[in-house]
Amino acid sequence: MVPGKLLPGEEALLGRGVSYCATCDAMLYRGKDVAVIGYSPKEEHEAAFLAEVAASVTYFPMYTNLESLPDAVTVIREKPAEIADAEGKRQVRTKEGGSHAFDGVFILRDSISPGQLVPGLEIENNHVKVDRSMATNLPGCFACGDVVGLPYQYIKSAGEGNVAALSAAAYLDTRKK
Repeated sequence: MVPGKLLPGEEALLGRGVSYCATCDAMLYRGKDVAVIGYSPKEEHEAAFLAEVAASVTYFPMYTNLESLPDAVTVIREKPAEIADAEGKRQVRTKEGGSHAFDGVFILRDSISPGQLVPGLEIENNHVKVDRSMATNLPGCFACGDVVGLPYQYIKSAGEGNVAALSAAAYLDTRKK
């Protein structure tokens, strides 16, 4: 879940040139031009990672103090207002009237804390705490994937999803008896 208002065009282009995870989708943009819209300094490491893969990285900071961007990353201090589809490119249009075309746009912002999703859910290091069966501290509540921690990779999420599903089924079987 993403807090606040989405940029116009963001939802429609998600998975079609707009992404929320640089480490997940960077290789799709090898040798291409990408933009990163970063909402906090902690997002700078993903822009730096993309700079090692993409032909060019342009960073739109949504905060004031940059901390550690490599020289290979171009910074544009304009506020994105919209993401549009323009002749096969993703265009970042800004409140200042700028228009910048890219092959991909990464929008990196904090999401809602997992603890806000389910009252009473135990959180550890900003992730849902689970045991090996993917069970949380709440009976009958199981979690898996990115919400339970690193690495944020689909293959890990798929495996954990399988474990969580089997564990949930076993839990329901015990409730029937």
